[in-house]
Amino acid sequence: MDVSMKIVIVDNEKNALNYMVDIIKDYDNISLEKVFLDPIEALVYLLKNPIDALFLDIEMPSINGMYLAEQVLNVYPNTKICFVTAFNDFAVKAFEMNAVDYILKPFQKERIDSALYKMRLQNEIHNSVERLSNEYKYELDIICGFDDEDVVLIPFYDIYYFEVVNRLIYIHTKDKIYRGNKTLCFYEDKLKKRNFFRAHKCYIVNLEKVSKFKPRINYTYDMFLKDSNDVVPLSRGKVKELKEFFDF
Repeated sequence: MDVSMKIVIVDNEKNALNYMVDIIKDYDNISLEKVFLDPIEALVYLLKNPIDALFLDIEMPSINGMYLAEQVLNVYPNTKICFVTAFNDFAVKAFEMNAVDYILKPFQKERIDSALYKMRLQNEIHNSVERLSNEYKYELDIICGFDDEDVVLIPFYDIYYFEVVNRLIYIHTKDKIYRGNKTLCFYEDKLKKRNFFRAHKCYIVNLEKVSKFKPRINYTYDMFLKDSNDVVPLSRGKVKELKEFFDF
């Protein structure tokens, strides 16, 4: 792989940080931009400087690594994150945040190598999609979703709806649910010309997958989907816009 990556390491344990530096500095096409012992200094830097990948401790003084990761992803959602920690308590939440890997201390060089491979693979896929879009002057009718560690290319026509749960994005297709790594506003802007509709502050629905609307007592509607038992709520503020769209 020849994809160059900018990497930052944040760990308040100096020995662990130095060990990661020794491993990463030997890689070609990887730029180790900064290392931080202080997570607050790291956060200030990361919110102003986009990078490709972040190795991040969790239990640190001042701020938690999970919080730091959330703040970075809110601004730069394509950042690949690998948590490196002595605690396994946060593994589920880490992968819900689309973490590339979760490494327990003490660790061997092979674990960092494995995480770097995954990061470079995801970075290469993302850059390839961006490059194709730019070269051919059109947007590809696909988005990237995540299934565990796999990056999945999802055609627009397979998507039934997007959902936000506890600030995490889920992409629903007929048979599977994938995790998204963008904001709902990003998907709304990307898909607004493709018959996707922001039905609710937590939902975007593919109108081609809607089979019927059922009124509720509070002047809103439930949106029933074809070949699915799922129901998407339509908020009161969106009723007029949808009625104008379908002329009912």
